[in-house]
Amino acid sequence: MEIRKKEFVFGENCFDLLRLYSAFYVMTLHIMRHVRLREVSPVFDWWNGVVVLFCISGFLIPASMERSKSVWEFLKKRVLRIVPSMWVCIIVGIITAGLFCGFTADKTFARWFAGQLLFIRDLPQPDFITSFGIGNFEANLWTMIFTVQFYIITAIIYKFMKKRSIGVWIFVLVFSMALNIAVPYMQSLLPETGRIIVSHSCLPYFYIYFAGWFIYEWRETLVPFLRKATIPVIILFIIRAVYCQKFGKQIGEYQDMVLVALLCLMTIGVGYSLGKIRFKIDLSYGLYLYHMVVVDIFVQLGMVGNMKYVVMVYAASLLCAVLSHFLVDNTVARIFKKTESLKYKDVLPPPPEPVVEDVATNTDDETDF
Repeated sequence: MEIRKKEFVFGENCFDLLRLYSAFYVMTLHIMRHVRLREVSPVFDWWNGVVVLFCISGFLIPASMERSKSVWEFLKKRVLRIVPSMWVCIIVGIITAGLFCGFTADKTFARWFAGQLLFIRDLPQPDFITSFGIGNFEANLWTMIFTVQFYIITAIIYKFMKKRSIGVWIFVLVFSMALNIAVPYMQSLLPETGRIIVSHSCLPYFYIYFAGWFIYEWRETLVPFLRKATIPVIILFIIRAVYCQKFGKQIGEYQDMVLVALLCLMTIGVGYSLGKIRFKIDLSYGLYLYHMVVVDIFVQLGMVGNMKYVVMVYAASLLCAVLSHFLVDNTVARIFKKTESLKYKDVLPPPPEPVVEDVATNTDDETDF
């Protein structure tokens, strides 16, 4: 009997490269805005790195859940992946602000500091924090509260969704998109406490994450199709982006929902179109975390408005990412007896049942941040 190789292999992707793009996208927005003192072109803003990041997470995190022995093991791995590095970054940012503006320990600081560690962002800042840099402490960390919520929701509904038909999956996707549209109306109708809760919830962004999860669930059919349809999807994306820019119209919150949907399709399609690209050292999370600390320092020193400062911020952020990888990520990995710097082998789909057609197995690592 002739052995036929499968067309789709889970690990044959370039998500490491796309995660790095996401980090550089966010960095560039902040650096150009606060150090170069210019806004980036609207064309750059079309290719939203946060959308790419959320979609990749939605594609990879359910795979991690499948490889975990229990919900608690899954959550433990997710916590170890993002929390230690983030907490160290927060502490580094506070120490830096204190050195420049004078550290003050009072009730406001204690409450605010606890909120930062627990992913509660919108608490009154201490005066020395407000006086440092752009005045908005590590503004890039706003996505982390939603990332944690994605993990928790996945842990809660994974088993339920795994057994559902495609009709249920489509319903959940459409419902999550409806929530995105409904958020502004909910905030206008709810009392202040309700508005705060909604503003800290992942409701406007969950459909992006779930789109990645949807594609993962039906990957055997969708990924080969998306890989072949990448160019047409890019063309449709550009047409929609030009339309939105010209007429100033969009559907939904944060970014036009049609653009987001097309960008999600492009993300997975491109991820499986460029072949297998892996980085032995993944610096994307460190770059994402530390670039705003560096930006705040440059703003505080008045080193803005010149391209040489832009280059220096990129270089300093890269150095911080390298130090974070070796001093924090590797230390956590050693403490918890991991061998590959938190690039967990669990983030792979479970081995398929033996079939004659399957001759390719995947042993590569995946991660997210």
